[in-house]
Amino acid sequence: MKNIVTTTSVFPCCADVAQLAYRLGAIGYKALDLAFDYCVQKPDYPFMTDAYEDWAWDLRRRADAIGVRYTHSHAPFDARYRGPLIGKTMRVCEILGIHYCVVHPIWQDENKNIITDREQFIRVNADAIRPLLPTAQAHNVVLLSENLLWGASVEVGIISDLVKEVNSPWFGWCHDTGHAKGCDRSPADLAGCIPPLSLHIQDSTSGRDGHLLPGDGDIDWKFLLDMLKQIGYAGDVVLEAHHQSLDAPDVERDALLVDLLHRAEKIRGYMEK
Repeated sequence: MKNIVTTTSVFPCCADVAQLAYRLGAIGYKALDLAFDYCVQKPDYPFMTDAYEDWAWDLRRRADAIGVRYTHSHAPFDARYRGPLIGKTMRVCEILGIHYCVVHPIWQDENKNIITDREQFIRVNADAIRPLLPTAQAHNVVLLSENLLWGASVEVGIISDLVKEVNSPWFGWCHDTGHAKGCDRSPADLAGCIPPLSLHIQDSTSGRDGHLLPGDGDIDWKFLLDMLKQIGYAGDVVLEAHHQSLDAPDVERDALLVDLLHRAEKIRGYMEK
């Protein structure tokens, strides 16, 4: 059975991950996507300090104690940034047992011009990803690129083709359902793509990056899920539907997350028919 996974970014940035893991576990989530991109916004957050490995081992022990696993993650920056944050991210993934880490593709050139040319996009991103692969292999982490909302990155199939170009078992792709909808991309665009290794399941409307609960936007979920089944997606149900949770008062947040879990269970049930 596919895991149902939620991003930790359903809570405000720089929250205590161990505490929110306990809270999500109590609601019924047993697998989490650790949002490293939310950690970098506070310089004294444990991930940003020299004690980051101690922090990670403590997270692992506390998660094990309550029966919650970290399975996915989202790196802080795009693949251009090959400095210590990317290495730290993969090391923490190794400690926590996280196998998949999303790294945003590069969608601007060095002069901040949006990359619209398909061949340039693939070349720039392949050149940025390849040097990261030995570290990824050393930490048993598969790096994933995802479709975004700018320039050539809006094309769903271009991420699939980037993976073909890199041609490594340590690099794959994550399909973001809301990003595709925000760019008016049809689920039919998935035809001919290699299967993604992960999903970011969120709902949206045209022209927006909604990160809404599935069913609260305009995505045709039956059509989308049928297409994913057609191309052979066999991974988890990974939720990145966090904007409504972030906007809600904390006293209302658990009820929203229970609702999200129930909707995800319906998605999983349909995908496993």
